[in-house]
Amino acid sequence: MKNNILIIAVIVTVVLGGLYSCNRDYTLKSPVQTTSGTAYLKIVDASPNFRNVLNQADSFNVFVGGNKISGFTPGGTVSWLTFGAIYPTVSSNYGYVSIPAGSQVIKLSVPGVLLADSVAITSLTKTFLPDQLYTLMITDSIASTRDSSQIFVQDSYLQPVVGYFNLRFIHAVLNDTAGKMIDIYSTRTNRSIFTNVKPGSISTFTQYPFNAVLSDTLYVRRSGSPAIVLDTLNTVSFSNGRTYTLYYRGDGTTNYNTNTKRRHLATYLHQ
Repeated sequence: MKNNILIIAVIVTVVLGGLYSCNRDYTLKSPVQTTSGTAYLKIVDASPNFRNVLNQADSFNVFVGGNKISGFTPGGTVSWLTFGAIYPTVSSNYGYVSIPAGSQVIKLSVPGVLLADSVAITSLTKTFLPDQLYTLMITDSIASTRDSSQIFVQDSYLQPVVGYFNLRFIHAVLNDTAGKMIDIYSTRTNRSIFTNVKPGSISTFTQYPFNAVLSDTLYVRRSGSPAIVLDTLNTVSFSNGRTYTLYYRGDGTTNYNTNTKRRHLATYLHQ
């Protein structure tokens, strides 16, 4: 009888121990994070050598999750995405296109001989969180697997306070002189607002004072050699309470004004 009681006690102990162990394991697990919802994407073509890098035409359509979001359609008004183009325009959803959140395949393609959009140039798989803003800047390193080379970045910023605007800088001239860095000099503030920037670098958004009277002229200068001016962006104005990206794009080996793909400063509006 004692042996039976002992056996029953052991079984009860094992069962309770197993239940406790299971409960403990469940409490340690993190809850599942879903990515359902809507995200927002901006696409900027800053690849001057797209045709040479991928051996395809540098005028192409863009698909996200199998749906065309930019590109040529018969009778449509939206043209191909090509060097210098930004999609969507600032008048469309504050410069972003709505896409499903979660893991999405971004495909660049051109029309084939038999079927439209049948020639895929390249595909990228990216994860988009709901209610977040993203920029995909197509550069000469689009075939790279690194987000920092393509450039794929989440546009994280706070609404600027009254009397200020947000500005960040992206150095997208990835074939710039090896080992060399640049500064961005502002004539209105009489100082360099971005310094020692390497190719491929992305700064955070910073607030700068708004001026309703004075525009600005920005110079790209070689770090440590302010007399070496690589490019100039004249009479640029930033509006009160808005958010912008200033980016340096084009072929780093070309600075002729007549070359449409020369290295050059440009801006685009977020919100």
